[in-house]
Amino acid sequence: MADEKENENRKKKPDFRSQLSDAYKSMDNDLVKTQKDDKESKQEVLAKGIEKIEKRNYKELMASRMLVNKVLEIRKRAGMSQTIGTAGKVKAPIIFGKDEFKQKLARELLIIGNEELDDIGGAITIANLIDYFKGTRVNWKVDAGDILEVLKKLEEKEIIPPRVDIGEEDVLIRFKPIEMSTDFQEVLRLATGLPFLTVAKVSSHLGWSVERAQNTLTTMMKYDLAILDEGSGDYYFPGLSGFD
Repeated sequence: MADEKENENRKKKPDFRSQLSDAYKSMDNDLVKTQKDDKESKQEVLAKGIEKIEKRNYKELMASRMLVNKVLEIRKRAGMSQTIGTAGKVKAPIIFGKDEFKQKLARELLIIGNEELDDIGGAITIANLIDYFKGTRVNWKVDAGDILEVLKKLEEKEIIPPRVDIGEEDVLIRFKPIEMSTDFQEVLRLATGLPFLTVAKVSSHLGWSVERAQNTLTTMMKYDLAILDEGSGDYYFPGLSGFD
């Protein structure tokens, strides 16, 4: 009798893999219905499909690395952020609970700093980071204060290196452990607000020898903190430049 009851309960309990399979089939069917050349329509179908899957099966998904990778792949195709659980609008802490919201925000900032800004050495001013976040995470409703608070916590926990004051109320956030020498800081302060620098300008404005200026700029290039236009000899500082 007990065995029969247990079997009945198993039948009533929804099967996770079956649900997941049905969800993927439904998403595939919807994709077939969209026009082949309509990228935005396909992305919308993927975004809605993945949102349903994450809402219904979040715990089971996160328990499987294989499924996590599959979901992240679909998120990328849909033009979504690489943080599972942020489908749809990501709103204020009141919606998600303060801790959960800030955990998601922290992870998103680390993805930006360690992956998306990799070509500029993971170093960027706070103002530009906020602009970049808002420009690339349009589904997030987040205040500058939330970003600043999470960055501060990441520094306190030593997850990211300490920020660097580069003058004119500008602050450089670093996501990677670059050895930020005082010479680097002097050049960055000088570069703030300027379109580019040259070895001669650095040498003249900072009172350095040409050799010191050249060595500093060359080292900064190795850390992706500076980019050299070989044709003109101008050095650009992508972490300081604005974002359109």
